Amino acid sequence: MGSLRPTHKSETRVDIALLASALFLQRFNLPFSGKFLALDFVFAALILVHQFASGRLVIRYDRLFWFLPAALAVTCSLLLNFNTTMLTSYSQFMVLFSLVTLSRPSTADRYKSTLRVFQLLVMLLSCLAVAQFVAQLVVDGRKLIMFYWVFPDFLLPQPEAFAPTVHSNMNTIIPIYAGSSLIKSNGIFLVEPSALSQVTAIGILIEVLEFRRPRYLLVIVLGFLMAYSGTGLMTLLLFLPFAGLRHSRAGLSALLVVTFALGLLATGIINLSIFLGRIGEFETNGGSGFGRFVVPLLLAAKHLDTAFLPALLVGSGPGTANNFTDTFYGGSSPCWFKLFYEYGVIGSFIFVCFFASCLRRSRCPGPALAALVFTFIFHGSLITSYLLTMIIVLCTLHDPEPRRGRIVDPRRYAPPLVVGSAIG
Repeated sequence: MGSLRPTHKSETRVDIALLASALFLQRFNLPFSGKFLALDFVFAALILVHQFASGRLVIRYDRLFWFLPAALAVTCSLLLNFNTTMLTSYSQFMVLFSLVTLSRPSTADRYKSTLRVFQLLVMLLSCLAVAQFVAQLVVDGRKLIMFYWVFPDFLLPQPEAFAPTVHSNMNTIIPIYAGSSLIKSNGIFLVEPSALSQVTAIGILIEVLEFRRPRYLLVIVLGFLMAYSGTGLMTLLLFLPFAGLRHSRAGLSALLVVTFALGLLATGIINLSIFLGRIGEFETNGGSGFGRFVVPLLLAAKHLDTAFLPALLVGSGPGTANNFTDTFYGGSSPCWFKLFYEYGVIGSFIFVCFFASCLRRSRCPGPALAALVFTFIFHGSLITSYLLTMIIVLCTLHDPEPRRGRIVDPRRYAPPLVVGSAIG
């Protein structure tokens, strides 16, 4: 046991580095081929490749069995629609999802240590989100989000609120309502308030399912509400009831979350009308809900109506979904639509099988796992590196230890002892 403790601590430190890079480096970018390469992607890839090269990680063959056909489908889509602008998306896809095939044997205690680290980081982000919102009463919240321009622009691209001609795929500065001087909290380090809402929603589910510590729950719920985002709210509405039904203690913790949130809304500390206003966004062209859920369906119908058969089967090529989106309806290109448009029906089917094989036998609690997959499929892009890093650490990296074979006691088959002389 003493020899296992250093290994346990080393693996936990690796998980800390991966989670910290996913949560605190996602706004920092490096310019690459006319685009921005997220630093969290760079650090996560370097860490996992180093761990694999040093023999601490192995490739799961069942995952590799599905990854190779998925890589072949993506490569065929690239070659049949070849354009040099596709190479960046193609390379990111290949690198990111090759990392999902890696795992290491882990005990339940080791995985619990990783969950504790994640919860600690989420609580820290929630504290920053609350402090950020309160600080706006004294300082300019927009300058605070930009770290008062301490970092150079090539590391921290300015959002469109400061540089409308620069498209950095970030929507960091969002007023809590039109014309308000207050902006939604993003925990300072996250790309958008919706990212804070997603992360804190996952944190609430894990806390309810595994730990049920009131101080953690209350702080994370407060950070969740500071984002004023409907992304995490939809996740909790779908999966928190399942977490509460899992067993009685989880139900009490879920009830505490709901009671605390309703209390803040009833007292006016949190503006209820902003959350209620998000409901109408599904019917309003230009609203966030309309762009995330309705527009992709319209785009899919448009693609089915106009695309040729090869494009439907093998796709239109890596990174082309955004151009199609901008041409017709605008809005976002969630993971499921990018799969369908860029890699076709064949590539989408193979990818779903690959992703399902990676999540099989996951140690992640069921409702939290379902919430992570839901967030990735419907709210994230296909190569959203911070979401995929969270999925790797929480869902696929910690492999259950192989079952030990039955130990046969050789004494059962030993010849019987004979007492006395064998003569006469």
